[in-house]
Amino acid sequence: MTIYELIKHLLPEGTDAFDSMQEEHVELPAIDWKKCPTWPIDLFALVGSIIERSGCYTLASPNRKQLEEHKAYLAEIALEAQRWNANSSEVPESVNNLWWILTLIYPDVHMHEIASEPDLVKALLSLFAIADEACIGMGWDVDPANAPQHQFSSITFAALTKADQALALPHLPHSLCVIVSPDSAVVLPKSINSAVGCTIRSLSHYLALLAPSSVLNSSWILSSKKPPATAAADPTAPYDMRLLLIPFPFTIHADSFKLSSPRMTLGANHIPAYFELVASWLNRNGKQLTGELLARELIIPLIQQAIAETGAAPNGIILPECALTTALAGELVDALKDSGIDFLITGVLDTVEDGTHYNRALTFAFQEGEEATIAEQNKHHRWRLDRGQTERYALHFDPDPNNDKWWEDIDVSQRKLPFLALHKDMSLATLICEDLARTDPAMTAIRAVGPNLVVALLMDGPQLAVRWPGRYATVLAEDPGSAVLSFTCAAMVDRSNWLQAIPARAVGLWRDGAGRTQEIGLAPGSLGVLLTLQSKKKHQNTLDNRSDNSLSRQLTLRTVVPLFLADVPNWL
Repeated sequence: MTIYELIKHLLPEGTDAFDSMQEEHVELPAIDWKKCPTWPIDLFALVGSIIERSGCYTLASPNRKQLEEHKAYLAEIALEAQRWNANSSEVPESVNNLWWILTLIYPDVHMHEIASEPDLVKALLSLFAIADEACIGMGWDVDPANAPQHQFSSITFAALTKADQALALPHLPHSLCVIVSPDSAVVLPKSINSAVGCTIRSLSHYLALLAPSSVLNSSWILSSKKPPATAAADPTAPYDMRLLLIPFPFTIHADSFKLSSPRMTLGANHIPAYFELVASWLNRNGKQLTGELLARELIIPLIQQAIAETGAAPNGIILPECALTTALAGELVDALKDSGIDFLITGVLDTVEDGTHYNRALTFAFQEGEEATIAEQNKHHRWRLDRGQTERYALHFDPDPNNDKWWEDIDVSQRKLPFLALHKDMSLATLICEDLARTDPAMTAIRAVGPNLVVALLMDGPQLAVRWPGRYATVLAEDPGSAVLSFTCAAMVDRSNWLQAIPARAVGLWRDGAGRTQEIGLAPGSLGVLLTLQSKKKHQNTLDNRSDNSLSRQLTLRTVVPLFLADVPNWL
């Protein structure tokens, strides 16, 4: 494929995004691909696709024999991005000149030939860098004082919050592009860029290039416009964020695991057996758990205890994989709307009318005076139990003595990965168990966006550094540098410990980009754990040595406090 063919493929409606944003199109001019895209994010998607396909990002590092020239190059990139941001309606002349190098001088160059054309490579890398720099602050609230200099971020913020109904970014929240369809490429905001390796992910600060939405339906959800109560007046100063971990359920009986389909023979092979989970822990002592009861007798008392222990309310609450149902989670959110928390993350287990089972994660972001924002995703990969696991958990749901493997009977279609933007500088993503261990499809998107925090909800045994969650958390902590929290329920930890001479009651595992690994234990009698995290500025450089001026943030673990209740609910 040539450069011009790819341009026409990704920009089938031409390059003028502002014309396409209007509700009515009146006598649009004929398409002219020789004009530079007017929306820098479309330019980023197009040029990034060329750079990635050609592999010329490997040539972005500064020439150590020509550092003064590269210093001048970086200054020119910053200047052109400022010019474009200050006048969003007009592409700067020098940017147009770079675009013409692609469309007038090298339009017929094939992807595999690009790396051998130095002037073309320089033009591509320059356009990519300018588009990225023009989008500083993209995806979060923009300080009104900076709005005139950050026009593209301000336009996007208005679209994300629906503050300007006349302006349409047609692919939100799944892509920031206007002309480039999500079927071809997706661009989302970025939190952290990888500091290791030589990839296109290392070449941008503020925008992330993702695979088409048909591979993974990613989204960027702006959850809250208010800063955390503990945030300092200085936006670069460290501040604390607190997470309340509640490892519910505390008891799971063996009859919650049922054989849904036995192993069957198909020619010389076998169709594996499947098991299903039944949320019997939601009906205890003849009492059906409700969201109001869960909030009143467990969660709100734990919030009050957290305040008593630390002097501050939690920012977020996290429950493990399959802890609730979607209906129960909705009831819980209604009961917690005035509790002062910012967000709730929980795993849910649902069965629809046709008998299909869903293992999901729900993230609710609370906003004062508004309905909670909901981010929903299905589990991407099925849990496979083997004989060693069923014996460790004391599960005996299959009478077939010759079978030693069972797959989780859930639907794994409609793969989504929402990224939640918290406050002005913090983003998080949620994974469900196996999704942390499997490369496809979520890992590529997570490494591109670089969320500050990745939360993995599990139904697993003790969260020890030597076990599989610790191994895979280390990968994300190194690339892109996210903090990773894996979290499981007390019930499965206890079942796993029945065969252990020295039980390890670790319900969580923390791993961050600073290199710290911390097992999070559940003390005897404790019903929750409060983590205090510190968000502090982090300086980053791109592969071509552009600085983010310490605008990115890194989370580290400060304290772990167990929480106890004097009145333990009898339904636990």
